Amino acid sequence: MLIYLEKVRKKTLFSHFEPIVTEPLELMYIKSALDSMGIENRVLDPLFDLEPPVVDQPTMVILTGYNVAEEEMIKRSLWWKSRDRNILVMVSGVHVQLNSQKFMRDSIDFIFHSQDFGAFRDLVVRLKRGEKVQGLHGVHTRNADGSWELGDETRLNSPEEILPSRGLFHKHEYRTRYVDRKGIALIKGGRGCPYGCSYCYCRSLNGNTYVRPDFSRMFEEMDSIGAENYWIVDDVLLVDRRDAMEFIEASRDVRFKGSIIAYLRADFVARESELLKNLRDAGLSEVIIGFETPDRKELLDYNKKLDGNLYEEAIRLLRENNIQLTALFMVHPDYGLGEFLRLWRFIVRNRLDLYTISIFTPLPGSEEFGRYESKLTSVRSERFDFLHLVLPSRLPKAVFYGMFYLSHLKLLFSKRILKYILMR
Repeated sequence: MLIYLEKVRKKTLFSHFEPIVTEPLELMYIKSALDSMGIENRVLDPLFDLEPPVVDQPTMVILTGYNVAEEEMIKRSLWWKSRDRNILVMVSGVHVQLNSQKFMRDSIDFIFHSQDFGAFRDLVVRLKRGEKVQGLHGVHTRNADGSWELGDETRLNSPEEILPSRGLFHKHEYRTRYVDRKGIALIKGGRGCPYGCSYCYCRSLNGNTYVRPDFSRMFEEMDSIGAENYWIVDDVLLVDRRDAMEFIEASRDVRFKGSIIAYLRADFVARESELLKNLRDAGLSEVIIGFETPDRKELLDYNKKLDGNLYEEAIRLLRENNIQLTALFMVHPDYGLGEFLRLWRFIVRNRLDLYTISIFTPLPGSEEFGRYESKLTSVRSERFDFLHLVLPSRLPKAVFYGMFYLSHLKLLFSKRILKYILMR
């Protein structure tokens, strides 16, 4: 039995610059599960020049990708079936989990819509034995007549037991980066998200059940990898003081020496300011914070449940404690010139060196999608990359896009961006 694990990528405008290059973490979990079962497998990822061999014929191909790659994943399933109709095709990933109905195609045999890799193991074991696979939890299965057997959703209440394979990372470590940081290993600790921001679907993952990370296990994993930098991709790493204290203690237990990038909220930074130095000593060298907007009313509309007045305090506190910041902003299609200027003044006033700006995009599977679905101007998945308007804009399109790209102007003078350019 030979299984190919293929990361399907759809290029966006920023893909050509590749400021961020990371291992396909979900496939590394799947690879680890297959390796533990003694099943031959190969990772395919064009980002790392890992293309499918011409001669080998896989038993199964597992396709995963972000929301923008939805149509490309379906095309790839058709391509594999055209090569040999007997090749089994499975799709997986966050977008698939919340939008499984979009992948119920004749070219796809299985839709893995769970975060439980135990369910994946069950599927593979049954396939290997030639047993019936219909009705498994966490997997939708296409029947011979084209109908679908729907597997119940699984909900997990503990961190993932499987550790991802690190073979690809160690082989291509020199190519991985987060802007000006090289050698970035991805780490996943918890499941889901405890917050309910309306534009995001992270809370909906794992059946709306949030699972805290096991920080001791997380630091032991990082210590075993031996990378220079780690990017913990949990939607929010530290929710409260308890999390922060366990994070600090776990770092001390392994005498951690690496550098960590992680997602936090501004209200956590302001509330637990006296712990920031200890967090920095524990390895937290950079945080990514979704500010979205400094406007209080917009934050209420997004169900962000915090006050934008905290933002400037959070920026100051991070700077005082030598913790770098990547600030994430979002502009709404409803913006006029005044709203763009307000955002620009905030960026300049706070001397932000690294930030991103996305265009508000209602994602399928999020709370906001149903509210905006009838207003969509495009349903092409590749347009849902946060760089294109998929809703009518208040300003003429050309003006909106002009203001959107001008808002990135300060990045041309960013020390970190200049360093990244010189490193390429």
